[in-house]
Amino acid sequence: MSEQATELTANENGHVLDLIAGEIEEGNGFISFERFMELALYHPQLGYYTKNIKRVGKDADFITSVSVGKCYGLILAHHFSTILKTFSNFSKEVVVVELGAENGDLALDIMGELSMLLSKELFERLNYIIVEPFSLKRQALKARLSSERIGNISVISDLEKENNLYGVLIGNEVLDALPFRRVRLRDKKWMELGVGINRDGEKKKLIEAEKCIQNESLISRVADFPKELPDGFTAEVNINFKQLLSGISSSFVKLEGYFVDYGSSHDELMDLSRSEGTVRAYSGHQYVKNVLLSPGFNDITCNVDFDWFRASAKEHEFITNEPIDQYRFLTNAAEPWLLQIEKSGIQNVENMKLINQFKMLIHPTTMGRAFKVLKFQK
Repeated sequence: MSEQATELTANENGHVLDLIAGEIEEGNGFISFERFMELALYHPQLGYYTKNIKRVGKDADFITSVSVGKCYGLILAHHFSTILKTFSNFSKEVVVVELGAENGDLALDIMGELSMLLSKELFERLNYIIVEPFSLKRQALKARLSSERIGNISVISDLEKENNLYGVLIGNEVLDALPFRRVRLRDKKWMELGVGINRDGEKKKLIEAEKCIQNESLISRVADFPKELPDGFTAEVNINFKQLLSGISSSFVKLEGYFVDYGSSHDELMDLSRSEGTVRAYSGHQYVKNVLLSPGFNDITCNVDFDWFRASAKEHEFITNEPIDQYRFLTNAAEPWLLQIEKSGIQNVENMKLINQFKMLIHPTTMGRAFKVLKFQK
């Protein structure tokens, strides 16, 4: 999900490649990689994340912790319930805000469990807010949630329209999907690595293109990069973290937030073993080497620079913790739920199903080590 994505208009039968090619030609043969991602992933009709296609699941392009089953939302509900009870002492209404809700599964899983964990009085004071900037996806989410007859889930276009919030925010695999810039070291000078085009008659092929950095935020960011890296070293830079955090900060009075994603420290990202950066694309659970190939049909991502996110959060007066493995976070958060299962009897068929999901979520070779949980507070 990208709250920075620009709403555009296009023929629904068109191809996003044509739009990208047009912008490149208007931009003298260059657009930023960030702009390429905005069009490829978030064009309102033609973008990968906005089209009416199945993206998540074993028979789609990738799996997430949510798609494993209800266990993930159930554990989060147990963890959030304590926080919400505390915040309810300060406000008549408490909230759970979700960014990047996809089809609404996590909202239903969390709210279903919270309806049993919280008192009736507190649950009625709870509002689950899904932030979805695109109208077609909002309509689909509202239709699905309405059919489930849970009244206290709302779908809005912009979190900044909300204020005086007390509660929890969850962003599951959101940060890695925010459009980012790319840079490459040339003769000890950082250049911006964007997208150009080659034409062969009617055929169009997107290619990498370099130019001097002009964006002030990007210039400021690369000024802190190591000086001794080899020529050609390539890295990703997200200059949208501050805008995202600004919106969250202006909406919340008191917050405990969690972003769950795969990422690294800044030093790890600057290691020579990552000299080509971490940008990658996926389709049908397969790695796509050329990220510029078939825009609108592949997921595009990179490792989150957690140090940069934490520095950006500090500027907005958030308190952040070191990111921890999903394995450790879920194991700690699941303790009350596991004790509850132990009392009710683990041999119950439904309990066994949930336990198997839990094992997949924390297993070091699947999701337990790959995903990190970054907590931030206000």
